[in-house]
Amino acid sequence: MKRGAFKKIFQKPAVRVLLATAVVFVFAFALYLRHLYHQLDSNFQAEEEFIPTRVYSDVWPIRLALERPQVESRLKQLNYRITSSDRDSLQFSLRPQDYPNDLFPPGTDPVWAGKPVRLEFDSTVKPSTLTRVTYLDGANWTETEAIYLEPELIATLTRSDRPNLREIRKVLTFEDIPAPIWQAIISVEDPRFLEHAGLDPRGILRAIWVNLRTGSLAQGGSTITAQLVKNLMERRTRNLFRKFNELFLALILEMRYTKEEILTRYLNEVYLGQVGGFEVHGVAEGAELFYKKDLSELNLGEISLMAGLIRGPGFYSPYRHLERAKERQKFVLKRMIEAGYIAEEEAISAEKQSLRFAPPVTQSNRAPYFTDYVKAELIRKLKDAGSTIDITTAGLRVYTTLDPVLSELAQTSVNEGVANLEKQWKIDSVAHPEQRLEGALATVDHTTGYIRALVGGKSYQQSTFNRILNMKRQVGSTFKPFVYLTAFLKGKDDNGVAFSTDYPVLDRAWTLKYDSGRQTWSPRNYDPGFLGWIPLHTASAKSINTVASRLGVSLGIPSIIDTARMAGITGDLPNVPSLTLGVAELSPVELLSAYATIAHFGVQDELTVIRSILKSDGSRFAHFVFEPKEMLPRRPTALLMKLLTYTFQEGTAAPLSNATKYTIPSAGKTGTTSSYRDAWFAGFTPKLTTVVWVGADQSGEPKKIEKGKKPAVIKLTGAGSALPIWMRFMREAHRGVDTPEFDFSDDLREERMDKNSGFAPRPECPESQVIQSTFHMDALPGETACEPEPKSIPETIEQ
Repeated sequence: MKRGAFKKIFQKPAVRVLLATAVVFVFAFALYLRHLYHQLDSNFQAEEEFIPTRVYSDVWPIRLALERPQVESRLKQLNYRITSSDRDSLQFSLRPQDYPNDLFPPGTDPVWAGKPVRLEFDSTVKPSTLTRVTYLDGANWTETEAIYLEPELIATLTRSDRPNLREIRKVLTFEDIPAPIWQAIISVEDPRFLEHAGLDPRGILRAIWVNLRTGSLAQGGSTITAQLVKNLMERRTRNLFRKFNELFLALILEMRYTKEEILTRYLNEVYLGQVGGFEVHGVAEGAELFYKKDLSELNLGEISLMAGLIRGPGFYSPYRHLERAKERQKFVLKRMIEAGYIAEEEAISAEKQSLRFAPPVTQSNRAPYFTDYVKAELIRKLKDAGSTIDITTAGLRVYTTLDPVLSELAQTSVNEGVANLEKQWKIDSVAHPEQRLEGALATVDHTTGYIRALVGGKSYQQSTFNRILNMKRQVGSTFKPFVYLTAFLKGKDDNGVAFSTDYPVLDRAWTLKYDSGRQTWSPRNYDPGFLGWIPLHTASAKSINTVASRLGVSLGIPSIIDTARMAGITGDLPNVPSLTLGVAELSPVELLSAYATIAHFGVQDELTVIRSILKSDGSRFAHFVFEPKEMLPRRPTALLMKLLTYTFQEGTAAPLSNATKYTIPSAGKTGTTSSYRDAWFAGFTPKLTTVVWVGADQSGEPKKIEKGKKPAVIKLTGAGSALPIWMRFMREAHRGVDTPEFDFSDDLREERMDKNSGFAPRPECPESQVIQSTFHMDALPGETACEPEPKSIPETIEQ
């Protein structure tokens, strides 16, 4: 073609546009690659040493009245050496304080830190109880009311949310890595690694052929360099554009770094699978977690099996697919022979070498469900301080509200309680996992807002699903107190009758017509039959649905929603009549928060699991202070607290309370959903508020299925399923703790009342008709009456 012809072609507008577009595209792609390369280079050179974030429990008090076994168990858990011990005393030395002073109660001066301590016990009682605490101050023993043991390390947060055995992870140098390790990995992953410049044309052609044949991106033809690029760029998805980028970046990486540097970085990063609760990254971690050995101690059989895991860490896992892993091992040894790294005799010997794998490290975390919640709170509260990775690898020391003794007790209570239920219903959860029952428990010191224990299931090792964080279920009758509290906040009904513990209510079938008569609702009780006219405390204690629903409808569902919001419930509350019976789906902690507000006479702050955070150098990073405020008026709340004590006196908790001689001052409410899928108990003492849930993870009614028999519904109820766990936990949690009665003296008053009308009785009222009832002081009975019988109320209400 002549020169003039070329000139004419380039003068065409379409050609000029095409060329300009090509130039812009090349320039933009170059800038894009430059950006990616800078990111890649930064990641390659990033310092690989980091201090993980550590999570600690709260300090633990040793105070008067504690039982000796409790004290000795805690000292043993913290690896204290008891220097002297006899029938009436024991002695040990406290460790120096290296944690914040603000973990102690206000006004506490930890003068006893780092000093010898002597504990004296009353051995005349069984078990013996602590009567005197002294510490050695110079030459003298000084008496104190309590001392505090240091926070216990309960978990370590690192990248991938996994504890790290070495706590500080360091990159190995090439000289640290025995030659057979890199030889085995090169042989099977990239035989031409030492020859190519980042790309292996043969491997690429083979991958293209396989992908075309299978119609997928199953093969990548990736070299070790390309794999490292993908790891450093943290890209897990596969598409052609990203593969194209990786090819260019691999070439650039090979021009920037030596083969030795690339291989060393790869061997420190490569993913080898999961051992129990640990992700294995790098050959050093592989040696430690798979074999409990140092790299230098591995034999050829162990090395070749570990090298074979890279292509499919889960598929070739020796813990789940040992034979498959051994077949892969043979393939690795064959490739090593072909590469000239070993002789055939060495391969045969390696195949015969015994493989002894370390037991899977299932969980070093002492409170995994609680730790999950702590991490979620860290992310939420410190989101402005950096990403999740920044938080977990910043070397923070997070001091939490966890009471390790209560945490262990909570887990034991849930496990044993659910096991008893499965035994009662003859459920074989191993043979029939779909019938498996689960449980959850959350407890808080409502006077401080400190959550002391969280249990989100029977076993974190079997399932990491955390029902504390990730579950919302209908709460059933545990929602009824918000109906009654709405009445107490109102003070008096539309007839001027003050709401009290003995306010007359009718247990009888009734029907609500609403939506202009197009819909009807007729609530039913759990037990058959009706009690007729009864006092409000009986309706609450026995969880009578007809009473709570009728009262709630008369008060108005929006008013009940407002009350629940005041108590701290933030979740979705449907504006439907059945809300009065607990159709709302809430999390255990949300219900715990609302009941903690009630338990503290309406005063509360946001519940917390974090007290203080220090940086790695010991300086303060953050501190969280309990600042309670009035969320609910005190006197109506006190009347609700009084009403809920009847649950233990005459209600759904009374039979078990009497049978087990449970005497701790308590108040609470059972909850059972209509499908029997969820059972709750939410309640409190003057010291703690605790919520327990028991249920089935699968949807629908939990059923027991036996061969040859009709499926039977497993009826989980609040009183029969959740209450025993709650009561066992609370009994042990209050062991050695002085628990006073609820003090309502400033808020409530006993007044005489005509039981038929709810008004104060007239002088002519017969004594058989006059009762003592409890009112809050802002809504006392005013009018007098003496009704021969309660006023009739309609069986149908229209709205």
